[in-house]
Amino acid sequence: MTGVHGYARPSVPAEMTVGRILPRFVTPDDVRDLKNRVDPFVRSLDQAVARCKAVPDGVRSGWQAFSKAWRSYFDGEDSWWHTAAQMDQGEAYERDVAKWQDMLTQYQCAPDAPRITPEDGGGDQDSSRWRGTIKTVAVAGAVIAVVLGLRTVLK
Repeated sequence: MTGVHGYARPSVPAEMTVGRILPRFVTPDDVRDLKNRVDPFVRSLDQAVARCKAVPDGVRSGWQAFSKAWRSYFDGEDSWWHTAAQMDQGEAYERDVAKWQDMLTQYQCAPDAPRITPEDGGGDQDSSRWRGTIKTVAVAGAVIAVVLGLRTVLK
C-alpha cells in the first residue's frame, strides 16, 4: 500500500480522524519545532533498519523511500505562505513514524529512541489546541481592529 508521501506504507489499521472545527494559526517556528521533535525518531529508525537483518528488502526499501521523503521535507524552507500545509504534512509524518515503529517491532528490530507519541489528540494536547485557538482569535481580533480603524479613518 502506498502512503501519502509516495512511499510504501506499513500495514497497520487505518484510523479515523475528525476534522478541525476552528482554523489553526501556525507559524514557521511551530513547523520547525515539529520537525525538530520528529527528526530524532526518524534518525533512530534509520539506524534500526540498517542494523536489523530481519527486515525484508521490500520493507527496507519502503523505509528508505519514507526516510528520503522525510529528509526532503525536513530540509525544506519553513515558509509563512505554507505553514498550515507544512504543519499538516509534518503531523502526517509523525503519525507514520509511529506506524513504522510498530511495524519494525514485528521484526524484533527495536529503535534506540522511545516510542513517538503524535501530538494530535488528547492529553496535554488540549492545552496546545487552546493556545492555537487563542492565536487564531488574537489574529482575527487584530484584523477586525485594523478594518474598523480604516473604516473610521475613511469616513
